[in-house]
Amino acid sequence: FQNVVSDFDVPNKPYLLYVGSRNKYKNFNGFIKAVASSSLLMENFDVITIGARFSTTEKNLISSLGFTFDQVKAIYNVTDFQLAQFYSHASAFVYPSLYEGFGLSPLEAMSFGCPVVCSNTSSIPEVVGNAGVYFNPHDIEEMRNAIERVVFSEDLKKQFVTLGYENIKKFSPNKCASKTLEVYSR
Repeated sequence: FQNVVSDFDVPNKPYLLYVGSRNKYKNFNGFIKAVASSSLLMENFDVITIGARFSTTEKNLISSLGFTFDQVKAIYNVTDFQLAQFYSHASAFVYPSLYEGFGLSPLEAMSFGCPVVCSNTSSIPEVVGNAGVYFNPHDIEEMRNAIERVVFSEDLKKQFVTLGYENIKKFSPNKCASKTLEVYSR
């Protein structure tokens, strides 16, 4: 449970990626509990968070769940290029949010060839479409199973990377401008 500044390099060990704030509705605590509930995930993957430093409360939770000091890292002040590198090398991007108005991070992950494992709530299914593996964010076991399903299957990872590349085409700047113009015209 390290706080690391932006000059941190992408690790060689496989990792699960979490991007964004860790406010209560973002459900970071549920995500970290899901990882900790799996000996396979604990043995084979680190957790990288991009955003803010860990709070004392988060450090205490991470420690209480049995993670070692170097298994979970909070990386902050990253450039767009660095963020792209983290997405590109992650085994999966996990989006455990309880509520989102839109959810840009899953689209970012898809654009860099990162498989998405995400909540089945609010706007997330509309954004992710068929390009992700879904879970109920209130169910730690279901979240763990969804993560394991993706990261331990190369075929499934490849399938969701391909579907992700197709899905992001629906959110091009031209389509956004066209749809916005339609709304204004009405």
